[in-house]
Amino acid sequence: MSGINQAKSDRWIGFTLLGVCAFTGWNTVGMRGQAGNTVAGSSFVPWIMIASLTLLSLILIVRSLRVSSASQIEMPSKSTFIKMAIFTVILIVYAAMFMTVGYLISTYIVFVAGLALFGERKPLALFILPLVMTGGVYLGFTKLLKVWLP
Repeated sequence: MSGINQAKSDRWIGFTLLGVCAFTGWNTVGMRGQAGNTVAGSSFVPWIMIASLTLLSLILIVRSLRVSSASQIEMPSKSTFIKMAIFTVILIVYAAMFMTVGYLISTYIVFVAGLALFGERKPLALFILPLVMTGGVYLGFTKLLKVWLP
């Protein structure tokens, strides 16, 4: 199985994520606020994500500079790459259908499909966990943050 240098990989990922953060931050600055009684404005979650990803990117870059040995990371197998590609297509369809189908149903279906795709077979983890997580996120956004989800 082939491998890749861990330090080099960490640097590439870290700098790429910093670029994504810069692009997202640039777009978030122009976000207009919406009128309403929400605790968080429309740019609250993007700024939390930008700050978190920036911090984690910097940690990854610093870690890559401190690594003394040339350790190798094994690349995933071909079947894992195929599963990742299928899951990417599922997420693209999810993004396209999110508004028409609605958050609860579409997120639950994608959650279950993703778990099943990567080999989860226990009924509790396959059906109940997605139900609890999807419901928890929905209630957190709609009740605590007062943010509308379709």
